[in-house]
This record gives sequence, C-alpha cells and structure tokens, in this order.
Amino acid sequence: MKPATNTNSTYGNGVYMLEFRTTVDVILQNANALATGKFREKDAKTFNLKNPPLRNTAVTFPFAWTALRFVADNPGVWAFHCHIEPHSHMGMGVVFAEGVHLVKDVPNHALVV
Repeated sequence: MKPATNTNSTYGNGVYMLEFRTTVDVILQNANALATGKFREKDAKTFNLKNPPLRNTAVTFPFAWTALRFVADNPGVWAFHCHIEPHSHMGMGVVFAEGVHLVKDVPNHALVV
C-alpha cells in the first residue's frame, strides 16, 4: 500500500506543520479498536463540541472509530502515537509541529547530557 502524500509537510509524510492557534480534527479508524461502524463525514454533526472530555489518551475499539480535536495552542513538536511500540513501526504515529517559530532556544541547564 502506498502511503498518502502529505501536502502539509516538507519533512515527509509523518510530520504535520500546524499554524499556531488552529484546530485539527483527527479521525482514528480501526477497520479490524468510541463509536461503531465506519466514520462518515456527516457523523461530525453529532460530535459533542460544547463540553467534550479533555484527554491525553483515547481508545478505538475493533471495527470502530474515534474523533479527536487537537488544538494547536502549545508551541513545539509533539508526538501523536499509539502506545504499542510495534504499531508505531507500522505507521501509527505522526508528529504535530505547531508554532515552532515561537519556540526559543533551550537553556543549557535544561539539557540532559
């Protein structure tokens, strides 16, 4: 299978350059692990956007999908990945780089040698 071309990146398909203070909706589809069935664009109308849970983990059940909303409000380069290491090797991990122009030099005392 040929990976999709990421037109939003100059660093390869696994890096997504996000403008600072933008919002990205991410759909995780588990064709073989919080909703049931296939994700369809019209499903977005049923999303809870008034008081969604704030999480740093999410479960996607077999034959289901999960919708996540990522708000780029913390400048830096962040890993977005599955916690199972072999899954990362299979492509279940990307990088969100947001507002990197706002990141200042790292002070020497913060670097671990």
